[in-house]
Amino acid sequence: MFFNASKFGNLEIAILVNLLLYLSILLIVPMVFMGIMSIFKIKVTSKKSIYLYAFSTGMFLIIGAVGFLKEGYINLENWLHTKGNRGGLQYTGGNVLLEQIIIASIAGLAALLGLGSVLLSRYLISKKNKTELHEHHEEHGHSDHLISFNDIDNPKAAWVAIIMLLSHRIIDGLVLGISVYQMTSSEIKNPNIALIVTFNLHLLLEVVITYYRQLQYGEKKSKAILFNFITLLLIVPIMFIGAFLGKYINRVGWLMPSFEILGGSIIIFMAVIELVPEFIHYRNEGPKVIYTTLIIFAFSIVFTLILLSFHSHTNPQKIIIGSRISYFRFNKSLSLERNLWSIRLWKILL
Repeated sequence: MFFNASKFGNLEIAILVNLLLYLSILLIVPMVFMGIMSIFKIKVTSKKSIYLYAFSTGMFLIIGAVGFLKEGYINLENWLHTKGNRGGLQYTGGNVLLEQIIIASIAGLAALLGLGSVLLSRYLISKKNKTELHEHHEEHGHSDHLISFNDIDNPKAAWVAIIMLLSHRIIDGLVLGISVYQMTSSEIKNPNIALIVTFNLHLLLEVVITYYRQLQYGEKKSKAILFNFITLLLIVPIMFIGAFLGKYINRVGWLMPSFEILGGSIIIFMAVIELVPEFIHYRNEGPKVIYTTLIIFAFSIVFTLILLSFHSHTNPQKIIIGSRISYFRFNKSLSLERNLWSIRLWKILL
């Protein structure tokens, strides 16, 4: 689907063409999907809501944890095992403890930044309204959700809600934009196509949830579709920034992994805080609904894991210090030491 830079003889032109192709799919597919949904009269019921949110929660949790967090950790380790001016090996010198401290620091700060932005947005919205979000929600007894799509129509909270939506789209747009660059550039040998596809499914599911929730609030179908389209458009400028700055972002080896860890942390946090309360009521239903909910939740986890499996990671390269001969001797002595420990263990057991 994507054109390589060699097709046009210019990387920037190839990125632009690929961006336009990708954006056309990214914007058209959800709109067509919602258009088809709008043809049918969707009856909002508690059972349907429980099933939808159960599936969404399972998918979002796996995308955040196995997709983004795992990808971020692997890329950080790859960077710390890379030689040269752009590699992180110059900072550790092969010291494993120092490497672990650097990974822990970058991952911790990235997650803290992402979760801090979500919590700050929550605080600003609550303070702006001088009340808790959705406190009059009929079905829920909790303080409810971090994002209220009805607050867009509330002049007092409109700007805060829009900023909150934009902050969520910044991560989406950056990840997708950089992904377009990676699939276009010949320098990137192993872009994670599976993660990109799964992330697009997450966006589609997010649009469906937003549409369904607006119908739940009594919103008109046309207004719900328009709102979804506008929020999707927020991705466009951020994707352009991510795609055309991708080569510079890739030069800073820890930056892209930081975005992935930041995004993964937000997705997991939002899934637990935003979606779990929507289907936790399954406990009050009959056995059929309870087990159907659990099966759907389990299926979404398995389904997402399978999707994410269609990608072979580049294993972190081994750190070679000194000559090939000394490296061989080191590995040989290490293997011999392991064998001696195995013999001692067998003697103890027998």
